[in-house]
Amino acid sequence: MMMQMVEIKDYFNFALRTFRHKPTRSWLTIIGIVIGISAVIALMSLAQGMQDTVNQMFEKLNPNSIYVIPGSGIYGTLAAISGTEQLTNADISAIEKVNGVEKVVGFATVLAGIEKGDEIKYSFVMGYDPAEMTLNEFSSVGPKTGRELKEGDRYKAIVGWNYANGNIFSRSIKVNDDITIAGKTFTVVGIAERVGNEEDDKQVYIPLETMEEMYGEMGYTNLFVLTKANYPMDIIAENIKDELRDERDLEEGQEDFTVQTAEQLLETYGIVLTIIQVIVIGIAGISLLVGGIGIMNTMYTTVLERTREIGIMKAIGAKNSDIIMIFLIESGILGLVGGAIGVIIGVGISKAVETITLQSGYPFGASYPVWLIGGALLFSFAIGSLSGLLPAIQAAKKKPADSLRY
Repeated sequence: MMMQMVEIKDYFNFALRTFRHKPTRSWLTIIGIVIGISAVIALMSLAQGMQDTVNQMFEKLNPNSIYVIPGSGIYGTLAAISGTEQLTNADISAIEKVNGVEKVVGFATVLAGIEKGDEIKYSFVMGYDPAEMTLNEFSSVGPKTGRELKEGDRYKAIVGWNYANGNIFSRSIKVNDDITIAGKTFTVVGIAERVGNEEDDKQVYIPLETMEEMYGEMGYTNLFVLTKANYPMDIIAENIKDELRDERDLEEGQEDFTVQTAEQLLETYGIVLTIIQVIVIGIAGISLLVGGIGIMNTMYTTVLERTREIGIMKAIGAKNSDIIMIFLIESGILGLVGGAIGVIIGVGISKAVETITLQSGYPFGASYPVWLIGGALLFSFAIGSLSGLLPAIQAAKKKPADSLRY
């Protein structure tokens, strides 16, 4: 056992000679690994942070909820806000026929100027009927301070978290403050809980009746469907699609609306983030490939430089496996050092981006799961070792007599 430990120690001492005698070449060799690993760590940690933030946001949604928006795909809400496509009371009536549906509430959204004193900021204003549903029931982010809108409220408003805690206006908005929307004065009765993204935390909520007085009847930008407990959500969602197709006289595949459960919305975001992560890994993989080729080139050069030493080692009894092990350890160390530096740089980059986003009001941070850091280090060591495999085999094949004459 002691002899084995001495041999392993000798392997590492011999392998580390490259760093001591050829430091410039060694550092230039690992640059490709550093760039690749730092890119993986920085972008994957940010993508994981976004995933965690999205998960936290969706945890606040009512699990017994289904969302209907006009238009198909991800552009539905934009089409609704622009006024090109909207949902109607006839759609609400059709959905209410579906077995398992408890209630359906329509929401109207406009982009409007929010005034406080002589300052004006533009954000989305959402109107809903407080007699039908509370904000907390809709999104689990009801007022943190103050109260909900209630039946009979007219020019009352709930403002997003950022109005009270961010830097939207020079002075924070408090409960009982007045704001102006489209020339009408509203009294703030509540400050919403923090949602977790900039746009939602800038929204203003007012009674739907008041919005229609200001802008006229405009249809709904989305419908919130609350289902009864213990009913299969997927089946209810499919039945809603069937009813809306019948009501709108549409064939399957021609839908001009989108129906999604809270779980499906989360899956959609998860797919998008997964695609981003795959692209990131692909881009970083190119850099790692370049780094691996650099290590292989360096190891071939090292084999040539140490040909005489290889001959001496074989002449005094070194086995082919010993020669291979020495060069594999050396190339693995090159990869591991590059990976370690890449991890440090990647963490630094993602932390800088996290700081910038937090200051900009987008509260998502970087996440560093153990599998990401550990996997990056193991992968960089594996890349280094595999890159040194062919040069190591070439070194082991050298004959002692030929090597000593080199």
